[in-house]
Amino acid sequence: MIGGILAKVAFVTCCMSVLAYYQNHRQGNPAFLRLGRIFYHATVAFIIGTAAVLLYLILTHQFQYTYIWSESSRALPLPLLISTFYAGQEGSFMLWTLYTSLIGILLLHYSSRKGYEPQVMTVYGLITSVLLAMLMVKSPFTYVWESFPGEVASGFIPADGRGLNPLLQNYWMVIHPQVLFTGFASMSVPYAYAVAGMMKRDYTSWIKPAAPWLAFGALILGTGIIMGGFWAYETLGWGGYWGWDPVENSSLVPWLVCIAAVHSMLIQRKTGGFIRTNLVLSMLCFLMVLYSTFLTRSGVLGDTSVHSFVDPGMLVYWLLIAMIALFALLGGVLLFVRRKEIPRPARPHEYYSREFALFLGSSCLVAAALIIIVGTSSPIITDLLYGRKSAVDISYYVRTTVPLGIGIALLAGVGQLLWWSKSSKKEFLRSLLWPLGIAIGLTLILAVVAMPNPLIALLCLGAIFALAANVQVAARLFRGNPKFAGGAVAHVGVAVMILGFIASSEYDTKETVSLPQGVPVQALGYTLTYTGYRPLDAEKYAFLVRVEKDGRSHLVQPVMYNSDYTKGLMRNPDIVNLITHDFYLAPLSLEAAQDTTATPVEKSIFRQDETRSLKGLQVTFAGFESPAMQKASLGGAPDRKIGARLLVRSAGGTVTMVVPTRIERGSEVHSIPVTVDGRYKVSLTDVQTSRGTGEAIAVEVGVRDLLADANQSQGSASSGDVLMAEASVKPYINLVWSGVIVLLVGLGVTIVRRGQDAGKSEL
Repeated sequence: MIGGILAKVAFVTCCMSVLAYYQNHRQGNPAFLRLGRIFYHATVAFIIGTAAVLLYLILTHQFQYTYIWSESSRALPLPLLISTFYAGQEGSFMLWTLYTSLIGILLLHYSSRKGYEPQVMTVYGLITSVLLAMLMVKSPFTYVWESFPGEVASGFIPADGRGLNPLLQNYWMVIHPQVLFTGFASMSVPYAYAVAGMMKRDYTSWIKPAAPWLAFGALILGTGIIMGGFWAYETLGWGGYWGWDPVENSSLVPWLVCIAAVHSMLIQRKTGGFIRTNLVLSMLCFLMVLYSTFLTRSGVLGDTSVHSFVDPGMLVYWLLIAMIALFALLGGVLLFVRRKEIPRPARPHEYYSREFALFLGSSCLVAAALIIIVGTSSPIITDLLYGRKSAVDISYYVRTTVPLGIGIALLAGVGQLLWWSKSSKKEFLRSLLWPLGIAIGLTLILAVVAMPNPLIALLCLGAIFALAANVQVAARLFRGNPKFAGGAVAHVGVAVMILGFIASSEYDTKETVSLPQGVPVQALGYTLTYTGYRPLDAEKYAFLVRVEKDGRSHLVQPVMYNSDYTKGLMRNPDIVNLITHDFYLAPLSLEAAQDTTATPVEKSIFRQDETRSLKGLQVTFAGFESPAMQKASLGGAPDRKIGARLLVRSAGGTVTMVVPTRIERGSEVHSIPVTVDGRYKVSLTDVQTSRGTGEAIAVEVGVRDLLADANQSQGSASSGDVLMAEASVKPYINLVWSGVIVLLVGLGVTIVRRGQDAGKSEL
């Protein structure tokens, strides 16, 4: 197929570009420089052609291709149909390669003005060629008869595709992955500059042209992360914006390292120190992207993540490992070989100096990144050590990152109040007076009113201190030269964001409510009235709930439906957005009104892979569902949410996979049942744990025959359906979103300033 051929040609031309640029680096022959440019431009043209072919095949419904059949369908609206371009693994590699190549065009012309083109494009072209190799191995142009040999006849064209995962059928799908992969692609540039600097034996001036790209990567990747958080908040229905899932962590870890590098580069620019640190951090930004890609794309975490991970095959698995090894060795060996040439700072840093505060802040960010990546890698670690995969509990991330968050918040304020090289101790203590006084006073008031735990009180203290100190500094800078205010503005955003985390996570309230149709129910100070449901399409239903308080009325319409794609119940919440808080309603289930004539539930205890008969159904316990989407508060233990994967065989022989769940919140226990064949309600009634480890080892499953209930209750008056839902109030959650926006504005100001600084060094 033409798409596959174009990808192969692009790989060849990219390799030729790398060789030409490298020869120009070694020999200085301008002919090789011209060849490198020609081959790289040709590479980009062929990659664009490959992407255009894939998009054409998607838009024209060419379902003979496995990727297009598995991700798209004729029923999808145009925006979502286009988004299937990058919905699956093959397409996401295509998008990553496309954006990497396009950034390379800008980088080629940018680096040529800075005197770094041969070295930078040698490294960057190598990155592009490896991505093209991955695209050839995991090709979106494989035919269905090649993917399913012996099952599908050669030349067979399915009438329709399987369709897009319901969780991805959202407007965020149109923009979020594109922003995120632009961020991933941009992380290649600092790596390329760091290696190029070592190739040229230039250990100082490379940071000037690299700094704007580093800030750009932080801005774009940060934007993608917050988009994903908001998508989760408004779509998934678990009431949060961050679940510490591997896919989320895979974008957070490179971003944290990138922010650390932004700060350490500032130290080198001002004092000449941290040369080795900046080389390592700039390379680590990209290496963390590669390692996170391995975790989320190789299938190694398929049993421990709520996201859909598929096994891409052993060739892709080893190619991902080879990518990490190649670029780690390339940078690591070069750093080792050049270690004696790299200059060291002439003098140690003073404790009362801005560079020392920045060093501590960068250290906290890197420590947080390492802690998160270790937690994310825990299934691999436990598999190697104990022979079984085990994911860490969400509380691991909370316990380890909150203390670091306190340090980051305090240093975000302290660093702005210190001067470079050395500050007067007396002047520094005087500058602390107002910000620290405000922070202590407000924290004491909040402690009396809300009584948070000591760790959260310290985090709140740090955030208020950082906010006060940076507002003070930003105001002074805006009166002078606003372009120097980027750091202060970004720190204001961080402080506001942390306060939003505390308010929305620590002080949210929630309640599971039973809403009989037409009956007003009091919950969390609101009056909720379920009025019925309406169809949205052939599959989806919106459940109408009137929310009233203080004379104001809002209509929320959470969605719940049985998906043919997932073979399970899908739920989407609805939110009333208010200035000081959000009212959040997530549907759980729709049940018939309680009836005293109901038949008893038949229960049985199951261990892994056991099969038993309940109400005429053959039920097999296939394992536990991952708990990674539990809500974790900043300072407390998370809700315990666990699901049981059950294979249910009906009398007619049909086998259905269902996942009833059970939520334990303190002393409260809520069961979320599922319905099989429209007749049987299957519930997870209990979970048994090991006395020694507390690990879940068995489940109790209950089955009720709803048809038998209906036969017994004939002649009795129906009181309507009952909507089971979880209502919650998220106080000051808008601080999270507004804080992130302010942070990104600060990064934008930093990009402009660093770009101007880099322009001054043009040759």
